[in-house]
Amino acid sequence: MSDRGTDFFISHAGRDTGWAEWLAWQLQQAGYSVELDVWDWVPGEDFVARMQEALQRADRLLAVCTSAYFSSTFSGAELRAAFAQQSAGRIVPVLVEPVTLPTLYAPLIIVDLTGLDEATAAARLRARLAGGRPVNAPPFPRTEPVPAEKPGFAGALPAVWKVPPRNPRFTGRDGMLTELRRRLHAGEGTLVVQALYGLGGVGKTQLAIEYAHRFAADYDLIWWIDAEQPVLNPQQLARLPESLDLAAGSTVAPTVDRLLAELRHRDRWLLVFDNAERPADIAAYQPGGPGHLLITSRNPGWGALGGRLEVDVLNRAETIALLRARIPGLGEELADKLAAELGDLPLAAAQAVGYLEQTDLPAADYLRRFRTRRAGLLARGDVVGYSGRLDTAWALSLERLSCEDPAAVQLLGLAAFLAPEPIPLHLFTEHSALLEVPLRSTAADPDALADTVGALVGYSLARRHPGGFQIHRLVQAVIRQQLPLDRQQTTAQRVVALLAAAAPTNPDDDDPASWPTYAQLAPHMLATAPLSDRSSAGRRLVLDTIRYLQAHGDIHASRTVGEPLLDRWRAVLGPDHPDTLTAATRLTSALVHLGEAEPARALGEDTVQRCRRVFGPDHRITLDAASGLTLALGLLGEAEPARALGEDTVQRSRRGFGRDHPVTLWAATALTLALVLVGEAEPARALGEDTLQRCRRALGPDHPRTLWVATALTLALVWVGEAEPARALGEDTVQRCRRALGPDHPITLWLATGLTLALARLGEAEPARTLGEDTVQRCRRALAPDHPTTLMAATGLTLALARLGEAKAARALGRDALQRSRRALGADNPVTLYLTQAASSGQLQLRDDAAEDHPSQPL
Repeated sequence: MSDRGTDFFISHAGRDTGWAEWLAWQLQQAGYSVELDVWDWVPGEDFVARMQEALQRADRLLAVCTSAYFSSTFSGAELRAAFAQQSAGRIVPVLVEPVTLPTLYAPLIIVDLTGLDEATAAARLRARLAGGRPVNAPPFPRTEPVPAEKPGFAGALPAVWKVPPRNPRFTGRDGMLTELRRRLHAGEGTLVVQALYGLGGVGKTQLAIEYAHRFAADYDLIWWIDAEQPVLNPQQLARLPESLDLAAGSTVAPTVDRLLAELRHRDRWLLVFDNAERPADIAAYQPGGPGHLLITSRNPGWGALGGRLEVDVLNRAETIALLRARIPGLGEELADKLAAELGDLPLAAAQAVGYLEQTDLPAADYLRRFRTRRAGLLARGDVVGYSGRLDTAWALSLERLSCEDPAAVQLLGLAAFLAPEPIPLHLFTEHSALLEVPLRSTAADPDALADTVGALVGYSLARRHPGGFQIHRLVQAVIRQQLPLDRQQTTAQRVVALLAAAAPTNPDDDDPASWPTYAQLAPHMLATAPLSDRSSAGRRLVLDTIRYLQAHGDIHASRTVGEPLLDRWRAVLGPDHPDTLTAATRLTSALVHLGEAEPARALGEDTVQRCRRVFGPDHRITLDAASGLTLALGLLGEAEPARALGEDTVQRSRRGFGRDHPVTLWAATALTLALVLVGEAEPARALGEDTLQRCRRALGPDHPRTLWVATALTLALVWVGEAEPARALGEDTVQRCRRALGPDHPITLWLATGLTLALARLGEAEPARTLGEDTVQRCRRALAPDHPTTLMAATGLTLALARLGEAKAARALGRDALQRSRRALGADNPVTLYLTQAASSGQLQLRDDAAEDHPSQPL
């Protein structure tokens, strides 16, 4: 027995599991202790951790060397870990197929079993490993569960075999294959039926082919039936008796009966019915003996015959691996973007690489074309192993559905113009009057609509979600492509009307009560944005969604949506259209929150000028644009312009709307924040106290605008030296922010920064350090390392570290913050000036010890 605990850890690619099990069995029979993932590891465990533990326990790593092994991410990780431990002598490469070994293997002794029969391979394996046999008698065999029967020799196929060729590029799915094998072998002496179901093009057939090849050693007979046309099933089964030396009947029917009777008395057989439609088409061909029946189908309704296993799209890592294996030089980032556009659908990935191989087109150009001209590329690219391309993959299902349930086809057409995210059913049930017949009457009855969704699910064209359903993005693309142009326009208009009817009626007050509805609808509202450019209701829908994203704290998404939207509307509507100017105001606000003060100021100045000319200085759109520009000027430290514009905006808002109107309260909040940013703390404190009282009374204590002004007031109190009131207000407000907005919302992060500064000023250094560390980490992740809020949060943390006597850490963090502030914001920015002032006053220890005697020395 090895001093480490195990003689061999067997490393292998998922597709070589059969070889790994055969080798493990041979080693175990020879008296060695063996660790093998498929025998000893429980599904769901941390693979990397188990791998590292296994390498530490094992005396030697036996690598099952195949082409799949050297392209496998996990197998490669095992090898790198073994070599990294300076244990190359522990690695035993075993060749089971012709393969070129990496240069790293040159000095290693190789066990070559390529092309040998089972007896010769077993003898060579034991002979080559004899030098590593234990000196003492082997221990009593372990009691952990291992296969009850000796694994078959992985190098040989069953005597009776009819299976399509193996896909040499098959990637991933190891977990699903392991689970499928576990399920099929769970039966004791009885027939086990297992169905693989899912969307067309998701790889069900490829998965079944890989299972048959990978675990061929488990069977003496594997027979493949193309079951798409049920009338041909008997003829395909009738060819099997000849391979079993059974006499054929006078016709097909008695021949099949004799076959089924024979299989009842056999074991170790597998029948695969590929692309079956209904359980009734297969039920008559269940032999009833101790064998396995594997079915692939788009229909999920196979529970009456046996188990069901849904085949979903590939996970992102598997799609990236598939693309990079076929496209030389494809970088991981570009592969990730391409995988996202393809929706991780195996057929789409295979079609894309087929097209790229045929045309030698750069992958980046394909991605650009796919994003803009998707419909054309859906019909291009040859694929092997799939029945058709993307443009035809679901044609038969759609044709049958149109005959069986026209309402389902209408529902599918509407869903094709929404996002590939869960679609809530209430979008249709609560607004059925906007729908066409027959979907109108169906949607008026929630139960009937649920049944219609069931028809889509039955053809694997949709997946159910709680309260809704979801369509794959490429199914949507195919359906949109198949609609005539006039029908596309009509359907798009109907979808926009549905979303407009479902949207909250008064989003202008940023009421958090509307956020759950927006969370459901926002992806669909944004997906339809390009369809809404010439619809006033559609444009209002997009603008309200952008406002929700900002209020909810998703500023990056707001900017991502707002920039192309503004460019498009300037071209379509003109730069002075009210909706264009509102979009510009929303984008100005997003840029301010992202800390991009110069672009915000440039856009804000242009927008305010246009608004004043088009609407006049007292119009609501003008006042909102002016408030955004006030914040941009404050962020730039331009005190006089910020104060003048802000005060004018507040006065105009009070005169036109009243002191407690949301427009006025936002103008006062923007001015308070701007005054804080430019260092005018006393007027900021006075205005902030008045505005906070009014917001609490008019909007409530947890409204986002109330929390914004409370944040500004907390910072103003810190600046004027009233740390204790700042701490009291900050502690109350930070709890409200976290509860109402979440810990990473920009308001929460601003507030936490102010509270950190207040705690540090009060000498409560340990709580300040704890809050400051958390805030800095969140700011860096949610905003950016150079964002003004991040830099101020770093300042508060630096103060806390300095008060704790951690001079080195304080110096490093403070110096980094000052350098970033100078580079990103400029030497005259209020944040930079505050950092510089704090350093010169001794609050921040930014100089090295050797420089402390020379205060004038540059930092």
